[in-house]
Amino acid sequence: MIYKGKKIRPGVVDEWLYEDFIDIAYGRGENLKNTLLWKDSYERGFVCPDGNGKWLAFAYDGRDHLYLGTFTNDEVFEPEEEDWNDYQDWMFSNADKAPSSEAVNIIRSLYLDERNKGIRRPIGERIFNDQGCLKWFAKYWDYVRWCEHGNECSLSEVGFDGFIDTFLNPEPYIEYLLPEGDETHEGKELAASLMRIHKRLIG
Repeated sequence: MIYKGKKIRPGVVDEWLYEDFIDIAYGRGENLKNTLLWKDSYERGFVCPDGNGKWLAFAYDGRDHLYLGTFTNDEVFEPEEEDWNDYQDWMFSNADKAPSSEAVNIIRSLYLDERNKGIRRPIGERIFNDQGCLKWFAKYWDYVRWCEHGNECSLSEVGFDGFIDTFLNPEPYIEYLLPEGDETHEGKELAASLMRIHKRLIG
Protein backbone atom coordinates (compact mmCIF):
# COMPACT_ATOMS: atom_id res chain seq x y z
CA MET A 1 0.00 0.00 0.00
CA ILE A 2 1.00 3.63 -0.37
CA TYR A 3 0.74 5.80 2.77
CA LYS A 4 1.89 9.42 2.94
CA GLY A 5 3.78 8.96 -0.32
CA LYS A 6 5.66 5.92 0.90
CA LYS A 7 5.17 2.32 -0.22
CA ILE A 8 4.50 0.08 2.78
CA ARG A 9 5.18 -3.61 2.31
CA PRO A 10 3.91 -6.43 4.56
CA GLY A 11 6.17 -6.90 7.57
CA VAL A 12 7.31 -4.94 10.62
CA VAL A 13 6.13 -1.30 10.67
CA ASP A 14 6.62 1.67 12.98
CA GLU A 15 4.32 1.99 15.95
CA TRP A 16 3.16 5.43 14.79
CA LEU A 17 1.93 3.95 11.49
CA TYR A 18 0.08 1.21 13.36
CA GLU A 19 -1.51 3.86 15.59
CA ASP A 20 -2.43 6.01 12.58
CA PHE A 21 -4.41 3.17 11.09
CA ILE A 22 -6.13 2.44 14.39
CA ASP A 23 -7.50 5.99 14.13
CA ILE A 24 -8.48 5.46 10.48
CA ALA A 25 -10.18 2.17 11.34
CA TYR A 26 -12.19 3.67 14.21
CA GLY A 27 -15.89 2.91 13.66
CA ARG A 28 -15.20 1.21 10.32
CA GLY A 29 -12.72 -1.55 11.07
CA GLU A 30 -12.93 -4.90 12.83
CA ASN A 31 -10.96 -6.64 15.56
CA LEU A 32 -8.48 -9.05 13.98
CA LYS A 33 -9.70 -11.79 16.35
CA ASN A 34 -13.00 -11.78 14.48
CA THR A 35 -11.35 -12.52 11.13
CA LEU A 36 -9.79 -15.45 9.31
CA LEU A 37 -6.40 -13.72 9.59
CA TRP A 38 -6.05 -14.14 13.35
CA LYS A 39 -3.17 -16.23 14.72
CA ASP A 40 -2.53 -17.28 18.30
CA SER A 41 0.87 -15.61 18.14
CA TYR A 42 -0.80 -12.19 17.92
CA GLU A 43 -1.74 -10.22 21.01
CA ARG A 44 -4.04 -7.88 19.18
CA GLY A 45 -4.79 -6.46 15.76
CA PHE A 46 -7.40 -5.02 13.46
CA VAL A 47 -8.47 -4.67 9.86
CA CYS A 48 -9.21 -1.35 8.22
CA PRO A 49 -11.07 -0.59 4.94
CA ASP A 50 -8.64 0.54 2.24
CA GLY A 51 -11.23 2.64 0.40
CA ASN A 52 -11.22 0.32 -2.62
CA GLY A 53 -13.32 -2.54 -1.33
CA LYS A 54 -10.48 -4.40 0.38
CA TRP A 55 -9.05 -4.57 3.90
CA LEU A 56 -5.68 -3.53 5.36
CA ALA A 57 -4.67 -5.85 8.18
CA PHE A 58 -2.43 -5.05 11.15
CA ALA A 59 -1.28 -7.05 14.17
CA TYR A 60 0.92 -6.75 17.25
CA ASP A 61 2.71 -9.90 18.37
CA GLY A 62 4.06 -8.62 21.70
CA ARG A 63 7.27 -7.40 20.16
CA ASP A 64 6.63 -5.91 16.72
CA HIS A 65 3.85 -4.01 15.01
CA LEU A 66 3.03 -5.76 11.76
CA TYR A 67 1.35 -4.80 8.52
CA LEU A 68 -0.03 -8.10 7.22
CA GLY A 69 -1.11 -6.91 3.78
CA THR A 70 -4.23 -6.10 1.78
CA PHE A 71 -6.98 -8.72 1.62
CA THR A 72 -10.34 -9.28 -0.03
CA ASN A 73 -13.54 -9.61 1.98
CA ASP A 74 -13.56 -13.38 1.40
CA GLU A 75 -10.02 -13.66 2.73
CA VAL A 76 -10.90 -11.73 5.88
CA PHE A 77 -14.37 -12.97 6.85
CA GLU A 78 -16.26 -16.26 6.91
CA PRO A 79 -18.98 -16.31 4.25
CA GLU A 80 -22.38 -15.47 5.71
CA GLU A 81 -24.76 -18.38 5.91
CA GLU A 82 -27.78 -17.87 3.74
CA ASP A 83 -31.02 -17.90 5.68
CA TRP A 84 -32.94 -20.99 4.54
CA ASN A 85 -36.35 -19.35 4.85
CA ASP A 86 -35.25 -16.35 2.80
CA TYR A 87 -33.80 -18.70 0.18
CA GLN A 88 -37.04 -20.68 -0.02
CA ASP A 89 -39.09 -17.47 -0.40
CA TRP A 90 -36.78 -16.36 -3.20
CA MET A 91 -37.03 -19.72 -4.96
CA PHE A 92 -40.83 -19.80 -4.65
CA SER A 93 -40.88 -16.31 -6.17
CA ASN A 94 -38.82 -17.65 -9.08
CA ALA A 95 -41.20 -20.60 -9.41
CA ASP A 96 -44.16 -18.22 -9.72
CA LYS A 97 -42.51 -16.65 -12.77
CA ALA A 98 -41.23 -19.87 -14.34
CA PRO A 99 -42.95 -22.21 -16.84
CA SER A 100 -45.04 -24.77 -14.97
CA SER A 101 -42.73 -27.76 -15.49
CA GLU A 102 -39.73 -25.74 -14.30
CA ALA A 103 -41.75 -24.38 -11.37
CA VAL A 104 -42.61 -27.91 -10.25
CA ASN A 105 -38.93 -28.90 -10.41
CA ILE A 106 -38.05 -25.91 -8.23
CA ILE A 107 -40.58 -26.92 -5.57
CA ARG A 108 -39.41 -30.53 -5.73
CA SER A 109 -35.76 -29.54 -5.23
CA LEU A 110 -36.72 -27.37 -2.24
CA TYR A 111 -38.80 -30.08 -0.58
CA LEU A 112 -36.12 -32.74 -1.00
CA ASP A 113 -33.26 -30.45 0.06
CA GLU A 114 -31.42 -31.77 3.14
CA ARG A 115 -32.08 -28.46 4.91
CA ASN A 116 -35.78 -29.31 4.76
CA LYS A 117 -35.34 -32.74 6.32
CA GLY A 118 -37.17 -31.75 9.50
CA ILE A 119 -40.51 -31.14 7.76
CA ARG A 120 -40.44 -33.96 5.22
CA ARG A 121 -42.90 -36.85 5.42
CA PRO A 122 -42.55 -40.27 3.76
CA ILE A 123 -45.68 -39.67 1.67
CA GLY A 124 -44.34 -36.25 0.68
CA GLU A 125 -41.04 -37.74 -0.44
CA ARG A 126 -42.94 -40.38 -2.40
CA ILE A 127 -45.08 -37.77 -4.16
CA PHE A 128 -42.16 -35.45 -4.94
CA ASN A 129 -40.23 -38.40 -6.38
CA ASP A 130 -43.18 -39.64 -8.46
CA GLN A 131 -42.85 -38.53 -12.09
CA GLY A 132 -46.58 -39.07 -12.62
CA CYS A 133 -47.40 -36.61 -9.83
CA LEU A 134 -44.88 -34.05 -11.06
CA LYS A 135 -46.07 -34.18 -14.67
CA TRP A 136 -49.72 -34.02 -13.61
CA PHE A 137 -49.17 -30.98 -11.40
CA ALA A 138 -47.28 -29.16 -14.17
CA LYS A 139 -50.25 -29.68 -16.52
CA TYR A 140 -52.67 -28.71 -13.76
CA TRP A 141 -50.73 -25.51 -13.02
CA ASP A 142 -50.76 -24.60 -16.71
CA TYR A 143 -54.52 -25.09 -16.64
CA VAL A 144 -54.94 -22.98 -13.48
CA ARG A 145 -52.93 -20.15 -15.02
CA TRP A 146 -55.06 -20.33 -18.17
CA CYS A 147 -58.34 -20.44 -16.23
CA GLU A 148 -57.42 -17.49 -14.05
CA HIS A 149 -56.73 -15.36 -17.14
CA GLY A 150 -53.76 -13.49 -15.74
CA ASN A 151 -54.88 -13.36 -12.10
CA GLU A 152 -52.01 -14.01 -9.74
CA CYS A 153 -51.43 -17.73 -9.15
CA SER A 154 -48.86 -18.22 -6.42
CA LEU A 155 -47.14 -21.51 -5.77
CA SER A 156 -45.84 -20.08 -2.50
CA GLU A 157 -49.47 -19.98 -1.35
CA VAL A 158 -49.92 -23.59 -2.44
CA GLY A 159 -46.73 -24.55 -0.59
CA PHE A 160 -45.45 -28.04 0.06
CA ASP A 161 -48.53 -29.12 2.01
CA GLY A 162 -50.88 -27.92 -0.71
CA PHE A 163 -48.90 -29.76 -3.36
CA ILE A 164 -49.05 -33.01 -1.38
CA ASP A 165 -52.70 -32.52 -0.42
CA THR A 166 -53.67 -32.26 -4.09
CA PHE A 167 -53.00 -35.98 -4.47
CA LEU A 168 -54.13 -37.18 -1.04
CA ASN A 169 -57.40 -35.20 -0.84
CA PRO A 170 -58.30 -34.47 -4.46
CA GLU A 171 -61.99 -33.58 -4.06
CA PRO A 172 -61.60 -29.76 -3.91
CA TYR A 173 -59.28 -29.85 -6.92
CA ILE A 174 -61.67 -32.02 -8.90
CA GLU A 175 -64.47 -29.55 -8.09
CA TYR A 176 -62.24 -26.79 -9.46
CA LEU A 177 -61.53 -28.81 -12.60
CA LEU A 178 -65.19 -29.73 -13.14
CA PRO A 179 -67.23 -26.60 -12.43
CA GLU A 180 -70.91 -27.39 -12.84
CA GLY A 181 -72.15 -26.30 -16.25
CA ASP A 182 -68.73 -25.07 -17.37
CA GLU A 183 -66.63 -28.20 -17.80
CA THR A 184 -63.81 -28.38 -20.33
CA HIS A 185 -62.25 -31.36 -22.06
CA GLU A 186 -58.87 -30.62 -20.49
CA GLY A 187 -60.45 -30.24 -17.05
CA LYS A 188 -62.14 -33.63 -17.40
CA GLU A 189 -58.86 -35.28 -18.41
CA LEU A 190 -56.99 -33.71 -15.52
CA ALA A 191 -59.69 -34.73 -13.05
CA ALA A 192 -59.72 -38.32 -14.29
CA SER A 193 -55.93 -38.66 -14.18
CA LEU A 194 -55.83 -37.08 -10.70
CA MET A 195 -58.24 -39.73 -9.41
CA ARG A 196 -56.09 -42.48 -10.93
CA ILE A 197 -52.98 -41.10 -9.22
CA HIS A 198 -54.87 -40.72 -5.93
CA LYS A 199 -56.04 -44.35 -5.99
CA ARG A 200 -52.53 -45.53 -6.84
CA LEU A 201 -51.03 -43.59 -3.94
CA ILE A 202 -53.51 -44.68 -1.29
CA GLY A 203 -53.92 -48.21 -2.65
